Amino acid sequence: MVIQRPLDMIHLTRYIDFEASHYYYLPELSEEENCQIFGNKVNQHGHNYSVHLTVGGKIQSSDGMVINIKDVDELIRSYINQHYDHKQINQQHPVFSADPRIQPTPENIAIELWRATIQDLSTLGVNMRAIRLTEEERTYVQYYGVEPMIHLTRTYEFSAAHRLHSSELSDDENTEIFGKCNNPNGHGHNYVLDVTLSGEVDQRTGLLVRIVDLDQVINKKVFGRFDHKHLNLDTVEFQNLNPTSENFVRVLWELIESDILSLSPSRSVRLHRLRLKETPKSFFDYYGD
Repeated sequence: MVIQRPLDMIHLTRYIDFEASHYYYLPELSEEENCQIFGNKVNQHGHNYSVHLTVGGKIQSSDGMVINIKDVDELIRSYINQHYDHKQINQQHPVFSADPRIQPTPENIAIELWRATIQDLSTLGVNMRAIRLTEEERTYVQYYGVEPMIHLTRTYEFSAAHRLHSSELSDDENTEIFGKCNNPNGHGHNYVLDVTLSGEVDQRTGLLVRIVDLDQVINKKVFGRFDHKHLNLDTVEFQNLNPTSENFVRVLWELIESDILSLSPSRSVRLHRLRLKETPKSFFDYYGD
């Protein structure tokens, strides 16, 4: 007997990379004003970009696939080769060269890739679901087709020691639950923190926020408090709170949320998600209350 199963929606993600150069410069501003906004990115520089393209569709009963990967590769690779790969984006891309006021930021490139390929993908029988563009190892943007909303993620790493011990439990219970993590002398981790913001892209600068401003928030509120510290002994946040990663990621959210909102209140840029990685084996996501 053959069991008939529903042909569910499947999401397929394909990875593509390319190399390109660009710079940021608003022609209506002076050199000094551009440097104040964009820093050294006013100078021509380059990146090894990577694109994760996600499409969705139904499984085809004839071949068991959503779409032939070769068709996706041919479409996307052809477009990227023609307009991005080993190109100077400001001068050689038709959109960015036509209007120098449009900056080739990761945010704008992700949106442009979506606009340029969504219709052709639809003719192949799939729907565009997401584009993730990575410009450098620590930073990437994600676009889901809701213009001008975009997500930006930046990764940070810091070192801290802690001891897992709850004042609500007996010593024996703490030892039983936390094992060697209850060592009275503590232990430590290289914590990795992914900070994801969401909001509207600034139509003038092409940025969600300036990375330097985001870095300042994290340097002050996270590194200044917790980097190379013993959480139980050196921080007020964990004097009476067990420094589990669950508690830690929530504390981090409370510390930085208002500062993130103040980065661009007119465009409602907000903290979307924190992901805290204590070890390579596990991570903890928090989206606020």
